[in-house]
Amino acid sequence: MSEITERAARRLLIDYTRDIALSDEDPADIVDRAMTEDVSWRSNGIDLDRAKLIAHATPSRKNATAVHVHIHDLLVDGDRFAARCRMEAEHRKLGHMVIEWIMLGTVAADGRVRRIHQLHSTPKSG
Repeated sequence: MSEITERAARRLLIDYTRDIALSDEDPADIVDRAMTEDVSWRSNGIDLDRAKLIAHATPSRKNATAVHVHIHDLLVDGDRFAARCRMEAEHRKLGHMVIEWIMLGTVAADGRVRRIHQLHSTPKSG
């Protein structure tokens, strides 16, 4: 299961983040590829379900012109993972932005992410 979990975590952190912000693909397809239908994503105390994750694509796509995620640490144990990352993005109005986060996640048997708990920094621009 650890190999499946590592692939799911990397797919979420890199592919999902890039595609939800920059792709023309249907956001529902992107979310469904990376996460289970009953996904629960808690970010800085805010709960996001599938519908909210899909809705997040519109403002992301409106404002982001480039996105790159750096995975500094990724630990995997069975169906669980922990990651420490930094995202650098180009924002149409705010310019270059950096967000750092730590994330704990659980992956379903089908290789998609089911649960996430995330703490992230306030975006820094400049």
